[in-house]
Amino acid sequence: MRTLGMVHIVERFPYVTAVAASTVSALYAAAVRLRPDIVLFGPVCLPDGEPATFTRLRQLTGGCRFITYDDSTHSRVNPPNVSAGLCAFLPSMATPEDFDRAFSAALAGFTYFPQDLAAELIHGRIQFPQLSPREQEVLNLLSGGLSNHRIARTLGIKETTVKMYVTQVLAKLNVESRLQACLKARGLEAAAA
Repeated sequence: MRTLGMVHIVERFPYVTAVAASTVSALYAAAVRLRPDIVLFGPVCLPDGEPATFTRLRQLTGGCRFITYDDSTHSRVNPPNVSAGLCAFLPSMATPEDFDRAFSAALAGFTYFPQDLAAELIHGRIQFPQLSPREQEVLNLLSGGLSNHRIARTLGIKETTVKMYVTQVLAKLNVESRLQACLKARGLEAAAA
C-alpha cells in the first residue's frame, strides 16, 4: 500500500482529518493550522531526523502523538522516537482495522506496537544513579510487570518491604504511579505526558 492508499484508509474514519504533506515545512504548517492530536507518518523517512521532527511537532501542536507506518520496523521504532511521542507502529500489511485500533489506542493515551517490538522496547530499561542497587532491582522487576507479591518472592523479601521500595522509587524518580515509573524505566516518560 502506498501513502495515497494509507490516506484513503484513514479518511474512512469519521474522527480523522487526512492532510498529506510532502515536506517537513508543509507538515509544520499543517500542524500549526490544524493542531492535530495524532500525526501519521508513512514510509518516507523525514529528512531532519524523527526525534527532532517529533519534538518540534509536539511543540507546535501542544503535545500531539505519532503513529508510523512502514515496511521496516526498526527504521523508526526506537526509544528516542518513543520518548519523543511515537506511540504506534503499523506494518505495511496493516488492515483498516489495525489503523483504527492504533488510532483509538493513541487517542486514549496508550501505545500500539507489535508484540516483538514492545518486548524489545521493554528490555531497553534505563539505570538510575539516584536509586540504590536494590531499588533498581525492584524497578526492573516492576517494569517487567510483576506485582509486589511476585517481586517479594523473586527477591526473597517481604511484600511490605517491596511496598517500601516502590514508594522510595516513585519518590526518587519524581513520578506518581507505578505506570509512570515503568515508562520512565523504559525511557518512555515523554510518551506518558
